[in-house]
Amino acid sequence: MVKRKDDEHVMNVLIQFAVEENKPTESMMNMLGETNELAAKRTASADLRTTLAEERTQLEREQTGFSARSTELAEQRTNLATKRTELAGKRTELADSRTSLSRERTSLASERNGLAVKRTTFSEKRTVLAQERNDLANSRTVLSAYRSVLAKGRTELAFIRTGLALIALGLVLIRYFGLGLWTLVDASLLVTGVATTFFGAKSYLVTRRYERMFSGKISSIFSDVSLLL
Repeated sequence: MVKRKDDEHVMNVLIQFAVEENKPTESMMNMLGETNELAAKRTASADLRTTLAEERTQLEREQTGFSARSTELAEQRTNLATKRTELAGKRTELADSRTSLSRERTSLASERNGLAVKRTTFSEKRTVLAQERNDLANSRTVLSAYRSVLAKGRTELAFIRTGLALIALGLVLIRYFGLGLWTLVDASLLVTGVATTFFGAKSYLVTRRYERMFSGKISSIFSDVSLLL
């Protein structure tokens, strides 16, 4: 009976030792399981990190593409700014040219106005000269008519002189030769002289009246000419 108890006690002790020996094994198994879990988690983390690294690389590539595109756009913007600056310079040059042309046009307009004023002045002077020329032409016409009247008067005075000369010649011949055959010739000379004198005197009176009519016009013409001179 005692031996059986001892055997049971020994068995219990052995079982306890076995249990105690199995505890580290279980602990090690648990640790291995945790290690495997940690390794799996680390692997998952490494995969995640690799995925993130690939995404980051992709993002960096995209960012590099965006940077290149941004650089291209910046270069294009710079080129556009340069072109805009050139166009602004050309526009400034065109504005300066337009300003110069406007000034030249204003100067030409002023010169044209001055020439128009001079032309108007010359036109007025030409009109005055034309009027004076017309007045001189009218005066010349009047003078020509007056000269014709004077010539007519001289002719009529010549008739009177001729008539008086014939009368004197007839009287001298009648007195010198007396009455005879030549008395008819002397009488004819006397009658011709009287007729010529009467015709000349009558015409000269009419001409003299015309001379008096022209004398006022001639005086005004001479006064106008003296004013012009």
